[in-house]
Amino acid sequence: MPTIDVTNEVFSTDLSELEDAYSNDPKVRVAIDQFDAECRLRYELVQARKQNKMTQTQIKEVTGLTQQAISRMESNTDISPSLKNLMIYANALGYELTLKPKETLTVSEQSKPYKRAE
Repeated sequence: MPTIDVTNEVFSTDLSELEDAYSNDPKVRVAIDQFDAECRLRYELVQARKQNKMTQTQIKEVTGLTQQAISRMESNTDISPSLKNLMIYANALGYELTLKPKETLTVSEQSKPYKRAE
């Protein structure tokens, strides 16, 4: 499925308009769900690294990934990290990437909306 980037439209819209767009526009729904899943995965990778008391430098040494790749992966500045790099990173922490059915949430049910980096 192709990636649809509506980031600028999403962040310039107030919450009620966003909820309406999410409910009524399949493209917006796909984009928001995709963005949310990417952010959650990155957040979980960082949390796993911190729980393992590892630094980015230690991940670099274990995986052979560059410091820049690790930093971009964690900070959402790498728009599309490779699946291979994500798997290498997770493996270094004793995790594996898996596939599970998603839970369906409306925008208003999300506990912490994501904010655009300044």
